[in-house]
Amino acid sequence: MLVLAVTAAGLWATHDRWWPWITSASPYDATPAENFPVGADGIRLPDAQAVPGMTAPQVAAALGTVRDALQATYLDPALLNRHDPATLLSLLAPDSATAVRARLDTGQYGTTLIRFSPGVTLAATPRVSGQVNYHRVDWDGLPALDVTSNYVIAYAFALPSGVVVVHAETHWMFPLGNDLRPSSRGMYLGRTTGYWHGMDCTAAARGLTAPAPGKDARADPNFHDTDPLDAYFDRNRSTGVTSGCR
Repeated sequence: MLVLAVTAAGLWATHDRWWPWITSASPYDATPAENFPVGADGIRLPDAQAVPGMTAPQVAAALGTVRDALQATYLDPALLNRHDPATLLSLLAPDSATAVRARLDTGQYGTTLIRFSPGVTLAATPRVSGQVNYHRVDWDGLPALDVTSNYVIAYAFALPSGVVVVHAETHWMFPLGNDLRPSSRGMYLGRTTGYWHGMDCTAAARGLTAPAPGKDARADPNFHDTDPLDAYFDRNRSTGVTSGCR
C-alpha cells in the first residue's frame, strides 16, 4: 500500500531583523536566542511509552529517527551549505524520500529543510529551542504514529550580519500495519508549516535562508508589525502566520 504525505510550504513572516551588538562576544546576545541551547543540545525527546500498535521500544526507535531527522534538517552542513539532502532522505521511507526530493527541487520546504543562500556564512553555532510530542492517529484511513516537532532555530550570520529565526512545526508520520509494501515502510515527512523572521525576502521566495539585506525588493515597505521582535522566538507562537514578506 502506498502512503501519501501531505505538505504545506513554508510561510513568510516579518522582514525586521535583529542586529548583533558589535561589542558582544556572541551574536545572539540581546536576543531571546541567547538563552537557547546550542545546536543539537536543543533537540530533546520525551520518554517513550507504548501506544496502540507499537511497543515502548518501537516508539523509542521512532523518536530516535526523528531526532536524527531534525539534526539533518536544521544543522547538517551538507544541507545548509551544499543543499544536499542525502542524510534526511536516507531516514525516510523510500516513497516519502522520492516525493520530498521532487518538492525540494522546486524550492519547497524552505522552513523545514534549511538551505542557505550561496555565499552566506554563519558567525556562530545555531541556537535551538523546542519540543517533540507523539500520539497514535488515524492518517488518511491508516493507523500511524504522529511525532510532531515544534522548533525555533536561530541562525547568526557573519556577512551580511544578522540573526534569522526559523520556526517550524512538522509532523513525522510512521504508518502502521502489516499490509504496507516495503517502499512505504518507515518515516514520512508529513504536514509542515513555518515562518522566517529577519530573512532575505528574495532568497525566501526560492526556499533559501539568508539574513535581510539593507534593501530588499521583495519586502513590503508599508508593513508595520504590531508584535515585538521577541515574539518570533517563541515556540508557542503559531506557525500559521499570514503569507507574505513584510
